[in-house]
Amino acid sequence: MDRLLHHELRASLTALLAVAVSAVVVGLVRGFPAVRISDRSVQTFAGFLAIWALFTFLENTRIKWFGEVRDFDAATPLAPETVLPTEDFWHDRPVQPGFLLVLLVPALGMAFFFGPWICLAPLMVGLGWAAKAARVAHWERKYGRVLWRGRVGSSPWELSCSQAGPQTPARTATDAPPAD
Repeated sequence: MDRLLHHELRASLTALLAVAVSAVVVGLVRGFPAVRISDRSVQTFAGFLAIWALFTFLENTRIKWFGEVRDFDAATPLAPETVLPTEDFWHDRPVQPGFLLVLLVPALGMAFFFGPWICLAPLMVGLGWAAKAARVAHWERKYGRVLWRGRVGSSPWELSCSQAGPQTPARTATDAPPAD
């Protein structure tokens, strides 16, 4: 079982590392290309950024085919006696080495054969994963729950949730113990 926020952060950090490594390797092997900024390239970049922002906004809604928040709301609650993993994200595994190779090898291959700017391709998916991590963090904070992924081995993408912190007993106006 893996915390969904850590999973998305790990994927986005891996994509960012893949972009950095592939940019350095392509720059050292092929030379760093000159950057020409024209009106056309600025408009194209702004268009891609606007489309990305639109889809990110739609994923943050409860719209049936776009929104992911409905999936978070439908997460199955974990039993209170479930033992949750306690990992320190920054010290245990902030980057996935196998996934780094999956992102790095195609980016390098295409950058060597087609053009040096293709080495930035993992950045596009990494931004999507970072946006999903922000969505998950916002949802967890808003509802006081922690989202987990992979409770059942047969369905590794099933979402489940647990309470964010230890349960505090309910208080009454006179600080008397709550009635059972």
